[in-house]
Amino acid sequence: MIAGFYSTPASSASVLAPVTTDTTNSQRVQLLAANYSVEIPEAIGGPRSIKVNNRLALLSPQVHITNGTVISNNIELDPDGIVTYVVQSGDTLSEIAENFDVSINTIKWENNLNKTIKPGQELKILPVSGVRHTIQKGDTFSKIAQTYDVEVEDITVFNDIDATKLIKGNKIIIPNGIKQRKVAVAKSTLKIKTTSYISNRSSSTGYYIRPTTGRTTSLFGPRKGKYHYGIDYGAPTGTPIVAAADGTVIKTTCGSGYGKCLVIKHPNGTQSLYAHASKIYVGVGSKVKQGQKVAAIGSTGRSTGPHLHFEIIEANGKKRNVNFLK
Repeated sequence: MIAGFYSTPASSASVLAPVTTDTTNSQRVQLLAANYSVEIPEAIGGPRSIKVNNRLALLSPQVHITNGTVISNNIELDPDGIVTYVVQSGDTLSEIAENFDVSINTIKWENNLNKTIKPGQELKILPVSGVRHTIQKGDTFSKIAQTYDVEVEDITVFNDIDATKLIKGNKIIIPNGIKQRKVAVAKSTLKIKTTSYISNRSSSTGYYIRPTTGRTTSLFGPRKGKYHYGIDYGAPTGTPIVAAADGTVIKTTCGSGYGKCLVIKHPNGTQSLYAHASKIYVGVGSKVKQGQKVAAIGSTGRSTGPHLHFEIIEANGKKRNVNFLK
């Protein structure tokens, strides 16, 4: 037997493996060494993203897509990623909102609802919490962003649009946007938020604490052509997760790929969400104190590695920019 070496282009790093030659029958046998030069991506997670007719849409696991066609008797999907859902017996708005990972107000605003729904009713579900806006004459990104209390970047990134495409009559989605209503006060009208809450722009770090240790792996905001509505902290599995503020546990399931997850409601009307946990130590109804251990970091749900996906959600469903906790 004659031994030699050759290199395989299986990766950017050459891997040397022995080559043996049988001089009896002149047949060459190549023994390949295992290639361990695998790049591990940063741990990220949250709602999955897919493309519909080259447009990005965030969908819940209940929406199954094959070759661009939705497989469901109750769900249809249009080219803009808007789902038409037929209400089933026993459905509630809160359950539908959770299944599609949007706020209740998002469904109400899009369908002009008050409170009630009924079986057989068709609901339009946006692919993300927010508002759909019909472009008016004279609209600018700045004007639209101010109307719905978002940043210009929220609109341009999600819709992949520039100013030349602001065509009157076209509709665009305003992710994380909120509608405002008019309230009569002393024979005059004032525009106020749908629900009172602390604005993103004036939020104080004093009310919340960082919910875990580890480095920040993904911030709130644009991320590779998408929009990330939380902050991710990468740390080993089992690392403690603590309550960001005093409150009451109201959910221990979050749906839409968040894996083991809990939600805490706080006295100021906001909620905090903790996703992809390996363990949850509290149950629905538990009263927790700021800094109390409530869960442990994991990689459950749609996740590329152990980390915590953390969100703060306003009373009206708007997700707060939490980069002040990085």
